[in-house]
Amino acid sequence: MLYTTDAIVLRRADYRDYDRMVTLFSPEHGRIDAIARGCRRPKSALLNATEVFCAGQFTINITGERHSITQCDIRDSFYDLRFDYDRLIHGIYYLSLADAAALPEQEAPGLFMLLLKALAHLAYSQLPAALLTASFEMRYMPLMGYTPQMERCVVCGREPDPADARFDEEKGGVACGLCSPNAPRISHGARRIIWRAAQTDYTAVPKLEGHPDWPEAARLYRPFVTRRIERRIKSDMPELP
Repeated sequence: MLYTTDAIVLRRADYRDYDRMVTLFSPEHGRIDAIARGCRRPKSALLNATEVFCAGQFTINITGERHSITQCDIRDSFYDLRFDYDRLIHGIYYLSLADAAALPEQEAPGLFMLLLKALAHLAYSQLPAALLTASFEMRYMPLMGYTPQMERCVVCGREPDPADARFDEEKGGVACGLCSPNAPRISHGARRIIWRAAQTDYTAVPKLEGHPDWPEAARLYRPFVTRRIERRIKSDMPELP
């Protein structure tokens, strides 16, 4: 059986003399583990299509339980990432987060589009990689079912005093100073960035460039991600400011 789907290459591993095992992420089919036979032969049309970051329309053949890539119309390889080590590390982290979320035959169009937009900004914009990554995380986590409570104290339910508001990554959101005295303080600006991120499209990220509070929001949000996702990803988390 043949089918065609948009997909992004999350991982690949050379196999035998000329083949390659590839993990694809599709908005319609979720994770697809497939083999690309002969793709490492000279002049193979599938060689570039089986590199990580490659996004395109893949034709997959199913024989029994084995999926094979037979063709690919490459839409973008995000090639520029390979010339900037810092951005490359951030991009690999995005792929690892997508890999942690992807399940076979589970639709994930929202995450697929988020990944495409994030990679495009990372490869082609001049925005700081750390800003792009924090923005990716703040939109990724709600898609995974982890939306931090930012309006009222996650412990007592009251509106925190802005002068003593905290971000309790363990409990999952903003908290009063009395309820979480050991949690780090969070400014109103950083709190608003985290709250708004889950409600806006990734294309709104450029509006944060130059905002004085995004580095604080990024630093506070990272432990929230780490506690819930770290054991499931296959790359190191890039440093944030």
